[in-house]
Amino acid sequence: MTNSSCYIDRLPDDVLRMVFESVCEKDQAAFHDYSMQNEVQKGWYWDDWHQNQCWYDESEKESNGPPPSALIAAMCVCKRWRRLMSQIPTLWTVLQISFGDCAASLEKVRTFLKLSETHLLKITLLWNDPHNPFNGAPRRISSSYDLNTNPPAPVDESIAGAYLVLIILELYAHVHRWREFTLRTTSKTHIRQALVLMSRPSVHPVHLLEKLRLQLVHDQLKVDRRYYHEPLIFPGSTPPINDLILFGNSWSWLSPSKFPSHLVNLRIHYCTDGGNRNAATTTNALLQLLGALVNLQTLALELDIDPLLRAYISPVALPRLHYLAMKSRKMRCWIEDFLHFLHMPNLRILTLDGVSSKFMLIEIQFEGILQELIRLTKKNPSSSLLELDELHLVNFAHRADPQLLHHLYKQMTSVKVLTLGPGAFYANDGFAMGLLPTSRESTDFPLPGLRTLVVFYIPRSFVRRIVLGRLSLIGPLEELYYQELDSRPVPEEEEDIIVPDDWQHQVEKYHRIDNLKSNRYCDVISRQWSYL
Repeated sequence: MTNSSCYIDRLPDDVLRMVFESVCEKDQAAFHDYSMQNEVQKGWYWDDWHQNQCWYDESEKESNGPPPSALIAAMCVCKRWRRLMSQIPTLWTVLQISFGDCAASLEKVRTFLKLSETHLLKITLLWNDPHNPFNGAPRRISSSYDLNTNPPAPVDESIAGAYLVLIILELYAHVHRWREFTLRTTSKTHIRQALVLMSRPSVHPVHLLEKLRLQLVHDQLKVDRRYYHEPLIFPGSTPPINDLILFGNSWSWLSPSKFPSHLVNLRIHYCTDGGNRNAATTTNALLQLLGALVNLQTLALELDIDPLLRAYISPVALPRLHYLAMKSRKMRCWIEDFLHFLHMPNLRILTLDGVSSKFMLIEIQFEGILQELIRLTKKNPSSSLLELDELHLVNFAHRADPQLLHHLYKQMTSVKVLTLGPGAFYANDGFAMGLLPTSRESTDFPLPGLRTLVVFYIPRSFVRRIVLGRLSLIGPLEELYYQELDSRPVPEEEEDIIVPDDWQHQVEKYHRIDNLKSNRYCDVISRQWSYL
């Protein structure tokens, strides 16, 4: 059948435009789904903490390659389609590239850059060595591999790096059109190549870039100890970046004066262990960077770093900060001092994550952090330094001192939502029982404004005591989310006790949690789970 006799060839141009736009949207959705196929095991994702203990197993199949571009395929149907699609530059403004596209990736970049004309670009590059599934899942060593030797080298990493360099050069010539740029890779070589190229002077200023995400997965880029600072990206420009993610990359690539008035959301994931530190990667240097971000509203710090040098730092004000999340296996090293030197008058949501592992959970020394939170929430003649609406504790294995905890809860009169998340096991018992009053005086009531309680792994008898104990003095909870751990042994004194079900209807809304999407604090806080 010839093109002239095809029914689809009779469609008017405006209808075909709608078809092509739909194809474009489906292409973007398919690539997004591909990029999110990051589970190594159920509940494990690309941004989980240090999964680099797993390596490639030659007996296992790699993940599926990237979905083919239906938009590119449609260009080859006929001359009319190609002509019409070439006249719609908005079809080509979302550029999604994976090394799984092989040699076609470079040609695809050139096609999109040409056909998008002068429109702004949203760019995503998924780039990792061919031995590693392109969605970011780590390699696993086979059972026959000698564990005393290094894992097999990625033989095609240099080829992947060569293509990446060529693609970055093509894209960087259009840096003045970048609206969003994301690079996710599992190779330290590749991320450094990209950063070095982006630290070169550009003919055009980077004046429209709003979102920048640089993600080194399952590894991290070590600082170059020969230099105080790494080369600064986008020299000579002050891009209006409002959303920045540095994952596995240090903040030494940033200038404190580069993003002061625009940056609203910042996430940094980095460790300075194993000698991976210099003067540019200390907590003090991080505070100096944060001090310039006067409009910052959300901040997520997932760090294992050294303690502050108190003698060399001044207080830092983040006047607009609304949300703060801190995740670390070394909380005792820096979080207490970090909270001490930050002035956050508008902070309303605080998340602390002690970092979980499949094999072990590291206990943290929490008393210093409690003492600092007590200082911040203590009322003064005008107001307290910190008035939280939500407090989320995830993966806390440490048992807090009951007196300190009660002191803190009593001062936190504004907290409406409390999460005692998964990963803590027995430690959640103490944090939960701290909600019970020690007397019948209303002035001595812990978290008097609490309306929503999310709690994991504590015994049903504890939940009952909390619900009924607070009910009689301060009224019912509005919402209760609860997950009971089936594998947890029952205390000997409670083995023969049947817990009555007279408490579940004493809250306005009761939800029994079934399966979590993951133990990541972002999924726990956003309640990504199913219900029983």
